[in-house]
Amino acid sequence: MKRNLMLGILVVVLLVGGYIVVSKKSGQKVVVNPKVNIAMVTFPGYAPLYVAKEKGFFDGVDVELTRIESIGDIRAAMSSGDVNIYAATYDIYQSTKDVAPVGTGFLVVDESHGADGVAVASDINSVKDLRGKKVGAEPGFPPYLVLQYLLDKEGMSLRDLNFQDMPTTDAGNAFAAGQLVAAGIYEPALSASVKARAGSKVFASSADVPGLVQDLLFANEKLTKENPEVLEKVAAGYFKALDYINTNHADAYQIMAAAFGVTVPEMEDFKTGVSWIGKDENIKLFDKNSDINAYKTFDLVCSILKKNNDTNICLEASDKLTDEIVKNFR
Repeated sequence: MKRNLMLGILVVVLLVGGYIVVSKKSGQKVVVNPKVNIAMVTFPGYAPLYVAKEKGFFDGVDVELTRIESIGDIRAAMSSGDVNIYAATYDIYQSTKDVAPVGTGFLVVDESHGADGVAVASDINSVKDLRGKKVGAEPGFPPYLVLQYLLDKEGMSLRDLNFQDMPTTDAGNAFAAGQLVAAGIYEPALSASVKARAGSKVFASSADVPGLVQDLLFANEKLTKENPEVLEKVAAGYFKALDYINTNHADAYQIMAAAFGVTVPEMEDFKTGVSWIGKDENIKLFDKNSDINAYKTFDLVCSILKKNNDTNICLEASDKLTDEIVKNFR
């Protein structure tokens, strides 16, 4: 964690949640909050973080929110220390080769429940019907994972398809034009593509695979081990933001819409396909005894990625996730 010390400091003592700075000139003690930089791609699912920052809910922590559109650049920024927390789904986090993924997951922030899916032609009635057929999707995006999951359940992989690696928008257009028998697409292109092609349908969406498409916050190992109280304050701020969104809809949605350059109605429409994950749900997700839990999903996703050659390393979920933060909210 970067620590910028003021000129004229006589003594600096690390505290839980901050620093005591004793001024040489005045002798007065001043508490300076620790700083964390949270990186993310531009995705409105992370919008409550902006509410938390705007409303001062990250009590005791100076939080900076940074947009970095390439996951490779985010990983590099984590490794260099320029950022110390980032948001990613299970699959994006684990889609690395030869090098272990960076960071420890400590909080689930959102889940897709219908915003991502696989559209199929009218004559496709089972996953096995896709064998040898032309199917398109964009690696690194949730519909691609949904497609992989459906194949895995039937003992299949991308190698069983005539798979087309293509941008999601192109996949949607190609499917609508009848050039693909199936495509992994996210909303609103998913609904639009199915509507444009007679007889086609959404075979399955993220709503049919609860827990699979979730975003987590991953903190660097140093911060996780040495300053877990900082992560607890980040989590607390996020939970406060969710409460504020529920009780102050107009103001909260204005903040979130402005943060992502969309209108309030567009932000509200986006929310119909995504759930923000609160305190109680996080407690369940970080409980290994829950039917759906982060550890089980983490391991499942890595096995799917490995089968499809999207990673060549799978670490135990217990080594890359921690329940130490969330359990303090019980």
